[in-house]
Amino acid sequence: MRYVIYLLVVANCLYFAWNMAGDAPETEVVRTLPPLPPGVRSLTTVHERGVGNDSANMSELEELTDMQPPGAGAPMTCHALGPFMVAAEMQAAGEQLRELGFEPQSRSSNVQTQIGYWVYLPTLGHEQALQVVAVLKENKVKDYFVGAEDFVSLGIFRERASANKHSERIREFGFEPLIEPRYSTRTVHWLDLENFEVPAGQSILEQYPDIRLQELACR
Repeated sequence: MRYVIYLLVVANCLYFAWNMAGDAPETEVVRTLPPLPPGVRSLTTVHERGVGNDSANMSELEELTDMQPPGAGAPMTCHALGPFMVAAEMQAAGEQLRELGFEPQSRSSNVQTQIGYWVYLPTLGHEQALQVVAVLKENKVKDYFVGAEDFVSLGIFRERASANKHSERIREFGFEPLIEPRYSTRTVHWLDLENFEVPAGQSILEQYPDIRLQELACR
């Protein structure tokens, strides 16, 4: 009987120790947030700043609002007006926009415009180029030119259909002409504006129907 009592006492001690271990507080998990980008500050409440509700602290709250107004982080809207093919038209439109209260910034860029199609025979060698010229003369083809590298130019055409028709005629003589687009580089002009309002500048858009208003990222 005595040994039974000893066993019960030991069992109770083990059970009490197991319960105490289960009630131990869990290790606190600390979460580390990633750092904010440069120039960005975390949000803080008025309570965290230590500003109360009494009138003595209201002036401090107003100062915080003046320094960091609610819309201070709102992005601007920027547009580009153009392209103007003539610099004088761009300058005139810029003056009108300034009279309306805008502050346009002018810039220029080069663009390529397709002007037609070139029909030609690639470099053949001098002797073969002369043979081609003889065949062209015999068939009364007048619009040709022999280049310094012995290629034979067969004409420039505005429309693709005309280039194809002339190329088919040259094939009748046993040659295989190539057709290549031709481009011309020209300078165009733009006006960049911030917070441009279409209703206010509608007269500009109506005066220059060939230009367009294009939204772009603010710099």
